[in-house]
Amino acid sequence: MDRVDPPPSPPAPPKPIATADQVDVTQPNVTLPPAQENKPPIPITVTLFPSSPGVKTCRGSSFVNMALPSNASTEPVFTTKDGQCYNLPGTAQCGIFMGNKADGCEAKLFRGERCTAFSNVAVFQDELRPVGGFFASISIKCGIVPVEPKPLSLGGLGGKMQKPVPGGKGSRAARAVDAAMRAG
Repeated sequence: MDRVDPPPSPPAPPKPIATADQVDVTQPNVTLPPAQENKPPIPITVTLFPSSPGVKTCRGSSFVNMALPSNASTEPVFTTKDGQCYNLPGTAQCGIFMGNKADGCEAKLFRGERCTAFSNVAVFQDELRPVGGFFASISIKCGIVPVEPKPLSLGGLGGKMQKPVPGGKGSRAARAVDAAMRAG
């Protein structure tokens, strides 16, 4: 039989995801990421537990639930030198201190009653972070201005960060920053 088969056809090329008419490749994408939403202010609260802290939160049921007024950072009771002292109904081993950074609140934790025998400090934060220790009284102070630490500076170490030249005695290679500036 003399039969002639048609030549096999090559597979069809894959369809493009987008054509040049649909995409503008010369203009950058100018859509901005959504702006960071301001978190709503959270109430200033203290929750204390008689049991030890767990990995992410305090264990057991709370025995002190206290809410401070929203204007605690301006009230004289909370802005005095030592703050407001509270005796607890028992010994706490874990506490969660929630508040806004702008309120500037901290709690000093004491082993003894009437805020004696200092034990630890807890800073009120807007995230769940347990603070452990044994404390029988707490002193709460608000209106503390937060201190933002400056970034670390290399200071005198900047010039010392050089590698020795291989085979050279006592000579040093140029710092990478200096070498890059000379090259470019």
